[in-house]
Amino acid sequence: MANLYHNVTGSTGVDVELLPAGSNVGRIGSICVTNTSSSVISTVGLRLYNDTTQETYQIQAKVTIPVGVTMIIDDQALLNFDNSRKGFGLFAFVGSNTECDILINTI
Repeated sequence: MANLYHNVTGSTGVDVELLPAGSNVGRIGSICVTNTSSSVISTVGLRLYNDTTQETYQIQAKVTIPVGVTMIIDDQALLNFDNSRKGFGLFAFVGSNTECDILINTI
């Protein structure tokens, strides 16, 4: 079973695999990204990546999230993707010194 809850810290700007291809999580209802830092603005991007076809699609590209703010993505047109073994994995880019929680809610 895929981990749907992530505590993420970006020390030098990193890509974090949130849902590997083949997780078969079903339908995603929303993704919540919360800046948990007490003083630093978070920079976060979400993308889909297919390892077989080398295709990458940005869901959001490097959005800044103020301290203590939660960004919610609940647009089904963005979140309806194939997460089977031959489908897409979900990745997050987190900027330097970013601290955030990323919660994936399924329907």
